[in-house]
Amino acid sequence: MSIDSALIVRKAVLPTAEQLAADIAETGVTVAFPADFSLDQNIGGWLPVTVDGQPSGFNFAVQSMAGIDPAELPEGAGEAGDTLLSFGGQGTLSAQTVTLIQEVLGRRYRAWLLIEDELLPPDDSWGPGAPLDDLHVDRRGTPAALAAEVEAHVARHTPPLPTARQLAMQNLLKQLVLFVIIFGALGGFYLWSQLK
Repeated sequence: MSIDSALIVRKAVLPTAEQLAADIAETGVTVAFPADFSLDQNIGGWLPVTVDGQPSGFNFAVQSMAGIDPAELPEGAGEAGDTLLSFGGQGTLSAQTVTLIQEVLGRRYRAWLLIEDELLPPDDSWGPGAPLDDLHVDRRGTPAALAAEVEAHVARHTPPLPTARQLAMQNLLKQLVLFVIIFGALGGFYLWSQLK
């Protein structure tokens, strides 16, 4: 499972990694970023993080809005901010972590969500000090719990993929059935020709 999305924000209001971790902690989730990480640093790849003690991470990149062709962006993106933060979740825990980080950045730092070709502005009441009560784990669940729910739902509604051994057995059985059909047809023709 891979989910790609971005936030458009003003670079001047980006928090430090420590401040973002403190904001996220208000939701009841502990996210630990690498010691040398900052939100305006273009990683351009995988950013390892720890979520409630579990290793996770996501793809992260930073780009100036000035370097992006306005024709590639939805209407209003230029007014949303001057910096594009791109996120790519890999797996369910990673995707839930990205969602939580984006929600906190949207609420506290008025980041606009850019997903597919749709630009979603922050609520007018959001900004510094905005409450994060409805994101708290008591109401919403931890990223790990939400990820487990998604995985359980997928497991209930998706048939399991066959193993390599099962696929090899299926191919062997197909070949044997084809051989039996051809041999039976040839034997039938021979028997019929002998009875004439």
